[in-house]
Amino acid sequence: MARCGCGGNKCSCSIAAGDNITVTGTGSIANPFVIAAAVECETIRACISAGPGITYNEATGVISATAVLEPNVQTACGLEGDGSAGSPLAVLSGAWPYPCDVTTSGTPVYCDANGQLRTTPPHTATQNVQQTQTAYPNIPVPLADDTQIEIQQIAVVNPDPCREAFVIIEQEMEISMDMPAGSTGASGIGTDDMMFRFNNGNTAQQSVHSQHTKVIATIIGPGVATITQMRVTAGRGTGGATIERVQTFLQAFILTIRD
Repeated sequence: MARCGCGGNKCSCSIAAGDNITVTGTGSIANPFVIAAAVECETIRACISAGPGITYNEATGVISATAVLEPNVQTACGLEGDGSAGSPLAVLSGAWPYPCDVTTSGTPVYCDANGQLRTTPPHTATQNVQQTQTAYPNIPVPLADDTQIEIQQIAVVNPDPCREAFVIIEQEMEISMDMPAGSTGASGIGTDDMMFRFNNGNTAQQSVHSQHTKVIATIIGPGVATITQMRVTAGRGTGGATIERVQTFLQAFILTIRD
């Protein structure tokens, strides 16, 4: 409480300090009263809370400032948001459309040395074809079974430098024989006898034709090149049977294996 009385050129005041208040000075012009308030930390801690750019430890009462940056993010190509608390930067993704689980079946995304996002290498599928035809001047059908009369090959290259490839190779061969009455002849691929013919009639049979197909499969490593061969065989020839023509057809389907 302050009480002041003034008369003439003189004033007298009586000042009393309240709670948490200190008063210094005599009230003169040379030594004026100075009133100061002292507030304990516990009194105001309940009014303090953290906010943007500020952290507050309630236990110690320490207030700290953090860097506050104004968001300036331009998003495109699968990104959304502006980087603020209300709109954080995020990858725009779609719904998983497959019946399998995305966690175990989804393809990862990788970051290269230049900071660019990359997915797994693309799968490849190629086809190689080799076709030949050979005319024979009536070569006798061999007597011994599985005698090689032609050999053809195809170059198979896995173009994927990262993954193994599943290779399906189709082997086809056609053979024509001239068969006198009572003659026999067989043909096949490798050791597989695929045809045996017996002319049990009374007249010769010309250009007796047969066609055979065999499919094999294998796996080759990344970037591996290999040669696949097909052996055309004949045998069991009797009675003057001869080979007139042989045609071969090879094709390879090369499919990189999914990770």
